[in-house]
Amino acid sequence: MKTVKTKSEVTRAQIIQGALQALEKTGVIGTTTRKIAAEANVQLATLHYHFESKSALLVAVLEALIDEIAERLREDRGETEPNLDERIEILIRGTWRSIMQSQTRQIVQYELTLYALREGAQWLADQQYEAYLRLYRDQLASRSGKPELSLQSYTVLARFILAGIDGLILQELVKPNRSRSGRAIEALIHGSKQLAQKLLREA
Repeated sequence: MKTVKTKSEVTRAQIIQGALQALEKTGVIGTTTRKIAAEANVQLATLHYHFESKSALLVAVLEALIDEIAERLREDRGETEPNLDERIEILIRGTWRSIMQSQTRQIVQYELTLYALREGAQWLADQQYEAYLRLYRDQLASRSGKPELSLQSYTVLARFILAGIDGLILQELVKPNRSRSGRAIEALIHGSKQLAQKLLREA
């Protein structure tokens, strides 16, 4: 059953989308709440009613981006219960596919991280990183009720994959080469499976 959104929820989503469009066009530094309101086609007062600050809106943008990737990963996994090796493949391939379809958004996310660190908003950078870590960990976890790994071990594996993905994103953005990146993704999958086996032996 489809959930019906309230007018307030629709307006909030509209503002978040407007913020993302503005960020893609002018970057974090060049994006003002006035520009966001214009992109979202709402009054500035309406924007400030839903978001008390630019930082609050940036957090909402990050959450929307992560939710978008999470939804695609859920669709890739479906209702089946793949084994851990298969879940690793689904996570890495699905994440990379989403990234390649939205490279401009990846630049926005890196800008948001650097902006947060430069402006003394360490919490925003932390929140972004932890959200991705939770997403990866949840995608790796078993749904059967019998986890193969401890929460700590799932976190170790998620951190390894996240670090690999981040490095490959930067490499592809700076010097695009889909063939090279494809080979690197296969290597990351292989390395992640090896780490998973090591963690399983230690469990």
